[in-house]
Amino acid sequence: MGTISANKLGGLALMVAPLITLIFFFLQPGGTFVDAADPANVGKTIEAMVSNAGLGKVVSVLIPIGLLIFLYGILVLQGNVRSNGNGDALSRIGAQFILVGVIGWVLSSGASLAITGSDLPVEQAASVFESLYLATVSIGTVSGIIAGIGFLALALALSTRDDYNKIFALVAAVAAVVAIVAAIIGGIDTAQLETMNLITGITYLVHMAWFFTLGRSLSQSE
Repeated sequence: MGTISANKLGGLALMVAPLITLIFFFLQPGGTFVDAADPANVGKTIEAMVSNAGLGKVVSVLIPIGLLIFLYGILVLQGNVRSNGNGDALSRIGAQFILVGVIGWVLSSGASLAITGSDLPVEQAASVFESLYLATVSIGTVSGIIAGIGFLALALALSTRDDYNKIFALVAAVAAVVAIVAAIIGGIDTAQLETMNLITGITYLVHMAWFFTLGRSLSQSE
C-alpha cells in the first residue's frame, strides 16, 4: 500500500466510500431501516436514536470516515482535471463546495453522536436534546444544499471533457439540481422533510453510480 499511486487510491475511494457511507446512512436509528421515523417528528426520532444507542454510535463515527475517504477521491479527481484540459474552474469551485458540505455532514454526525451517547432515559431525551436534534437537521440541510451545488459544478465541468462520459455527467448534473431543490423544500417546509429525504436518497444513488464509474476510470488511468 505504501507504493499505491494517488490516482489508484483516489479511484478506489470514489468507488467504495459512497457505498459504505450509504449503507451506514440507511442503518442510522430513526432512518430508513432501523425504527424508521419521520425526521420532522423530533420525539420519535430521538427515541429511536436513544433506543438504539450502540448502533447509533457506530454509525455516527463511520459515516464521517466514509465521507472523508470520499472527499479524498474528489480532490484527486479535481487534481487530474486541473492538470489536463477543460473544466478546471468549475471543478475547483465544485470541490470547494463539496468540501464544505462534507464538513457540515461530519458536524451533524458529531451532534448525533452526542444524542446517542447520552445516558438519559428515553422519555427524557426528547426534551433535553430537541434543540440539538433540530440543529443537526438544519446543518444537514444546509450541507446538502452546498454539496449539491458542488456536485452540480463538478458534473458540468466533466461534461465539457472528452475523457469522461458526457451523458452520465449531465444526468448527474440533473440529479444534483433535484437534490438541491429537495433540500431547499425540506428546509422550508418540515412537513415535506421525509419525502424530500427520500428524493435526495434517490439522487444519491445516481451520484453513487456516477462516482463509481469515475473512480474506475481514475484507478485505471495509470
